[in-house]
Amino acid sequence: MANRDIPFVQLMKAGYNRGISRTHVNKIKNDFHEDMVQPAIVSFRDGKYWIIDHQHQSQAIYELNGSNPNTLITCDVKTGLTYEQEADLYYRLNTGSKLLSSADKIIGQVEAKDPKALEFRDIVESCGYTIGGFSTNTLRAVGAAWRIFNRKDGGEVLAEILSIANASWPNQRDSAQANIIHGLDMFLKHHRHEYKRQRLIKALSQDKPQTIVKKGDTYCKQMDSKSHTKAYCIYSVINQYYNDGLRRGRLETVPAAFA
Repeated sequence: MANRDIPFVQLMKAGYNRGISRTHVNKIKNDFHEDMVQPAIVSFRDGKYWIIDHQHQSQAIYELNGSNPNTLITCDVKTGLTYEQEADLYYRLNTGSKLLSSADKIIGQVEAKDPKALEFRDIVESCGYTIGGFSTNTLRAVGAAWRIFNRKDGGEVLAEILSIANASWPNQRDSAQANIIHGLDMFLKHHRHEYKRQRLIKALSQDKPQTIVKKGDTYCKQMDSKSHTKAYCIYSVINQYYNDGLRRGRLETVPAAFA
């Protein structure tokens, strides 16, 4: 099909598409110029029009026209695409977009049935977390987790990190934030084959994850050294928690220069 005008009310949103950002819609409305409008990318599937790209622009045009559901949106209509092919196109069109979060990108790849993204999702969900959404068990640091996952043996390491975090702070919103993930990642890098899992979980569960992050900040300030990264400082605090009260089996903190 060639470009055609479709009433806004007929444009459907599929699961691979991200939520509407009010900030972005308002920006488009404030800077709106008709000569800069691009056709929305739409897939005609199962008798419906599924919007793949330019949903924010379409929303802005709809609102600028008094939120009239019959507002006509110029669309570049694709035919013959499966749901998975739509999701893949959505991901490719939005790769590199500053508006697309790491979670949005992974969700797009999952919906496109990308094997690596599906494996990543399965690990995250097996550890009690979800990608996307706003629940207490939503993975907050998808980008950090994805980078670990893509390393050699990264899937095993990520699973260990997330399972420790969830067991230490079940149903706590900040349990899988980036700082905690980076700190646990460094802890496992140096002590994965010598630490006692239940000992670590019991030690960490004594405080909230944000308390541990704040103690890491304090540690960094006390050391006053550029060689002490945030991840190293949190790793050091995690080590302190682990060793507290131990006479045997204490873990020696690796110097920053070798971390």
